[in-house]
This record gives sequence, structure tokens and C-alpha cells, in this order.
Amino acid sequence: MSTRDQIIEAAKRSFAQHGYEGTTLSQIAKEVGIQKPSIYNHFKSKNELYLYVADMVMDDLLVRMQDTYEQNRNEDLETRLYLLFKNSCNFILNKQEGMMYVRFLLFPPVELMEEAKAIVERGDHEIGYIIYKFYTEGIEAGNLRDISEQTFKSAFFFLLDGLFTESFIYDDFLNRFEDAWTVFWCGVSK
Repeated sequence: MSTRDQIIEAAKRSFAQHGYEGTTLSQIAKEVGIQKPSIYNHFKSKNELYLYVADMVMDDLLVRMQDTYEQNRNEDLETRLYLLFKNSCNFILNKQEGMMYVRFLLFPPVELMEEAKAIVERGDHEIGYIIYKFYTEGIEAGNLRDISEQTFKSAFFFLLDGLFTESFIYDDFLNRFEDAWTVFWCGVSK
């Protein structure tokens, strides 16, 4: 693994565990086994490193969602949507990626608020496109209620965001996930 990749992985772990404010470049350098100034050969600043990691984590979530969509094309709509929710939640349950995602989504550093918001908006736009494809397929196949695309997207995002929050609060997440999924599917399906 290159030094740059080691810096990124150490930063992801530290930002996830300690947040932006609780992470120093010295800590990251020590974990990698380099001197702090060596980080500047790869990143101009802590801000740039944080935004790079946040963008990378968002991309990882998007790839997981897109892969789930593509790899399960032969399944019925209910199964495919269920797997999309489940795989997205599994991503969030990963200590590094999940915590980093939650931190930049809900608690971005004040000085990076606009940049973090732009990453989230880009991600929401791409997730929205995946949801749109599910919605279109479901309407065309007659599997979904006569609801608007916006209503479907809103329900999807509310469930996903709620499940993300649940995953950090409750020990019986899997039961709560199944219950929430059941209510969602009953609400959108014919």
C-alpha cells in the first residue's frame, strides 16, 4: 500500500473515531510511521484530507448501492429494494465508513460546512437516480401504488436516514430494520 493510501486509511479511521476536531495530522503521521510534514507531500492541509476522505466514503456508498441495483436485476422489485436498504445499512454499520459518513453528514466541521454539504448533495442526487430507476420499474410493472416519484423518494430517504440513526442507538437493529422495512414495503407496494 502506498504512503498516500496509508495516510487515507489512517485518516478515515481517526476522523471516524475522533471526528475532525479530535484528529491531528500528527496522529495520522504517527499511525502511518512517517513525519507530519510528509503528509503535505500528498495533501495540502487537514481540510483537504478530510474532504478527500468524506468524498471517498460517499463514493463507496454509491458504488455499493449501484452494485446492489445491477447485481440483483433478475430479482423481483421487493427483493431488490430490500437488498438495497440492507446493503446500505451494512455499509453504515461498518465502523470506519459508517461513522465517517454520519460525521460529515450530520456533524461536518464548521469551516467545511459548505464543502461537506456539496458532497452530501452530490450523493443524494446519485442515490435519487437509483431510486428513480426502482420507482420507474415498479410503476411500469404495476408493483407500486399510484404515488408520485417524489413521495417514493421521500419515503426511501426517510427510512434510510432513520435506519442509519437507529444503527447507532439500538442493540436490536436487525429487528428494527425488518419492522421498518415491512412498513415501508406495505406503504409503497400494491
